[in-house]
Amino acid sequence: MKIAFVHIDPSYEVMGPFHLGIASLIAYLRQSGYECHFFHLLGDVDERDYIDFLENADPDVVGFSVMTNVFPHVARLAPLTKRHSRALTVCGGIHPTLSPEQTIAIKGIDAICIGEGEEALFDLCQRLGEGKDISNIPNLWVKRGGKVHRNPLRPLIEDLDCLPFIDREVFPYENSFDLAFMRRGVFMASRGCPFNCAYCCSPAMKRLYGGNRYLRFRSVENLLEEVEMTARNFPQMEYAVFHDDLLPLKKQWFEDFTRQYRRRINLPFEMNCHPNLMDEEVARMAKEAGCSLVRFGLESGSEHIRRKVLDRHVSTSRIIEAFALCDEMGIETLSYNMIGLPFETRPQMLDTVKLNARVRPKVMHVSIFYPYPGTKSYEMCRREGFLTDRQIDTYYEDTVLMQKDASPQQLKAIRRRFEFFVRLYSRCYRLPRFLAKIAEKLVDLGILAATSQRLLKALNWLTRRRAKRQRDDAGPCYTIEEGEVKVFGGQ
Repeated sequence: MKIAFVHIDPSYEVMGPFHLGIASLIAYLRQSGYECHFFHLLGDVDERDYIDFLENADPDVVGFSVMTNVFPHVARLAPLTKRHSRALTVCGGIHPTLSPEQTIAIKGIDAICIGEGEEALFDLCQRLGEGKDISNIPNLWVKRGGKVHRNPLRPLIEDLDCLPFIDREVFPYENSFDLAFMRRGVFMASRGCPFNCAYCCSPAMKRLYGGNRYLRFRSVENLLEEVEMTARNFPQMEYAVFHDDLLPLKKQWFEDFTRQYRRRINLPFEMNCHPNLMDEEVARMAKEAGCSLVRFGLESGSEHIRRKVLDRHVSTSRIIEAFALCDEMGIETLSYNMIGLPFETRPQMLDTVKLNARVRPKVMHVSIFYPYPGTKSYEMCRREGFLTDRQIDTYYEDTVLMQKDASPQQLKAIRRRFEFFVRLYSRCYRLPRFLAKIAEKLVDLGILAATSQRLLKALNWLTRRRAKRQRDDAGPCYTIEEGEVKVFGGQ
């Protein structure tokens, strides 16, 4: 039995970040002796390369793992897979989990996986190998005989220590963006998050499972064994990154982790933390264990947007305090920010810029808001008529919303200059208090004027006019179409 995993990653021209979910599925199947293959679809996909992969691997099952922004690519690849292989196609990931009806309707998709995939995929492969019926496997929706069999969920995997360490061979970790470019080892200590942010998929996942045992942690011993093994196998690894939503969520677990990490792992590490969880004790434990950077979800600088739109109940003063605690301990920080949020105005986007200027993170991660189906934010956008049919591959290039208070052009202009604006406000805040207030207002006026819709339209017109003049100055160009010489450009 051969299983091929296809990862769609259009935002990268070289191998993108290591996908922990796919790597876990591969490891789970390989421990039972199944042969696994992997194909990474990068940038503009060359269909011939994909067809060659299918013909060479000759898989029995092809699995797609997709998020919402890359889901449209599956509609093209699934029929192609069926034409050039005998494989049964399965689509899993967060989009099929939260939008199952849309996903199962895609031509060329035979089944979808809802929720955790390790046990469901194993059952599928086992039954296919034994020639048994696959239509009633929990967690799977299966097309059979013109009917869709919508099976119930199985319980979540409670003991994460029973899972094998993620595969770093079939999914070529050595060539991934994480190791080859960033020199970092990536790990997960837990699954789940207790918070209910409106833009996040976690609340929808909790509702799906009825909230039962959704948040689970591996034992510290199990986690550190994997870190030690990875460091031995990949000596080029310079630091570790824990991608858990909230590594310090359980303080006793975190205390045990930091104490043992300091003793056993001679590498710095990075982690995610909610501002409400950061206190002096957590900062001290993190620093003593070798934490070099903490990543905080700042998201919006407007407390109104955070509370009323994002359901993110953290005060501005608490955010400032969390960053300050890390600064005092000598731990660098990263801020996650979103702009283009529902109902967000340009002055509220500037609130996000200003808050970054006050907390001074080493790294600022700025994305454009993208509403995931199944989340409260998506329903809000649908109800208010903000959604468009625009398709984008990344969270950085454009918005899929249309709102009256900020156009897509204004949004992109602010994102493109976000760090520059942060530097401007940072200089204001170094001035004496009364001068700082005046300088801040002047910068406000300058940025709002520079990103006004009228000015942006004028700049676009000038850019197009300049490009046309350059083409004309270059003289006429010639092309041959259907045997006829045609002239374009020039006079």
